[in-house]
Order: sequence, then C-alpha cells, then structure tokens
Amino acid sequence: YKYFAEESNNSKVRKAFSKYVSPAVVEELLKNEKNLELGGAKKHLTVLFSDLRGFTTFSEKLDPKQLGDFLNMYLTRMTAEIYKTSGTVDKFIGDAIMAFYGAPVPNEKQAQLACRCALQSVKSLAQLNVELKGRGFPHLEMGMGINTGDMSVGNMGSSQIQNYTVMGDSVNLASRLEGLTRMYGNFIILGPLTYEAVKGEFTCREIDQVVVKGKTTAIRIYDLLYEGPPKTEHQEWLQVYRAARDKYVEGNFEEAQNLFEHCEK
Repeated sequence: YKYFAEESNNSKVRKAFSKYVSPAVVEELLKNEKNLELGGAKKHLTVLFSDLRGFTTFSEKLDPKQLGDFLNMYLTRMTAEIYKTSGTVDKFIGDAIMAFYGAPVPNEKQAQLACRCALQSVKSLAQLNVELKGRGFPHLEMGMGINTGDMSVGNMGSSQIQNYTVMGDSVNLASRLEGLTRMYGNFIILGPLTYEAVKGEFTCREIDQVVVKGKTTAIRIYDLLYEGPPKTEHQEWLQVYRAARDKYVEGNFEEAQNLFEHCEK
C-alpha cells in the first residue's frame, strides 16, 4: 500500500510540474519533499524575459494558422533552451516568454544558467531565421532582460486556476530591462546583481545607468556578450569602450564621442 501510495503521489508531482520544468528538475523535486514547499516563499532567484522585436506588426499579416504554426515552432525551440539549462517556464504571452532559475530546485549557478540560456536562444533564433528565409518571414531579432534578486515564488492565483510563478520588484525590473534592449540596440541586458554573479565567467560591458519606470534611483545595466573571458581580438575594443564610458560619465562628451567612434570602426 505504501509503495502504490508513494508512486501515486510522485505521479501527481510529475504531472503538476512537467509543463513547467525539465524532466531532470522534476526528478530532483521527487528526491526531497521540502522541494515542494510552495505558496509564496521568499527566495533569491534569477528571472528572464524575452520578446521578439517587431513581431506584433508582422503577425497581423499572417492568417491564424500561420501565426499558430510559427509561434508553436518558435516557443518549442526557446523552451528547449530553457529546459537544457534547468530553467522553469513561467508563462507565454504571445511571443514573449517569462522563465526563472533557482526554483523549485535551488541552484547556486542560477544566474550563469540564465545567461547561457539567453546566449543559446539568440543562436537558436538565428538558425530559425535561416530556415524561414524565403518563406516570407522577416529577419527576426529578440531582446532579453535578466535580473537576480529576492522575489516571491509559489502557486499563486484563484481557487480555480493557479500558476507556479514569481512576483516582486526584481521580476518587474527584468521585464523593464528586456524593454530597454530596443533603446540600446543589443540582445541581452543584465541587472546589477546578475552581472556581479557572472562577471568572472562571461564577457560583459557596462551600457549605462538608468532609472526604470517605477523607481527613483539609477541602476547600472550591462550588455551580455558571450561566455568566457574576453577574446584576444576584443580586448582593445573593450578597453577603449570602457575609456569612452568613463569620459561620458565625467561629462567630457567630445572626447567620449571620439572614443565611441573609434570603437564603432
């Protein structure tokens, strides 16, 4: 009886989480009941938002079946990248994706895994662009915001419908960072705590100090370039870029512009 009762419970857990996380994470959940403590616990996590640029305008030209087929293909590929890096899919909002790392199973490398997922997602979209070339689809690009911090995680919603999700200021900031990629023309923007966690393993550059909507103090934001230390051919460029940023912050705009133009060349 105990054997079948436990198997029944495990089956319920697998069913409940199989649509959120990778099979490997589900199996980790089953090893310890404490991993299932839900209901709005405060945890230090990393959240990722991604969105396709300009897709809403293009999607209006597609018939419902074409739109559905494309979104299913795109979201399947992006979900695969999240699962490969032990992430949890929170929700899809059209072509936008929200995912988080560090729950339901804690992971000390959560920030690194989120960054790896983002970089691989950019590569996966590039491959998808190649496959769609010639079928009337435009060249698609994506923007992603990644932020690390304290947030509430658990089953939230109504008595009829619940969603295993995260909430809090740190989550909102990740969404704001994703929106900023359009302004700065890059693919992935990191929040300050994410940058501090990954700067020894990924090559990044400081973009700016910004006051995001809903806040009154500026935060530093960073461009995620690639995993690993700076490549030899990029070291001079990054050095000049940092010098240009310093001149810009000092208010020496003419010299900053000259250095930025040198970087661009």
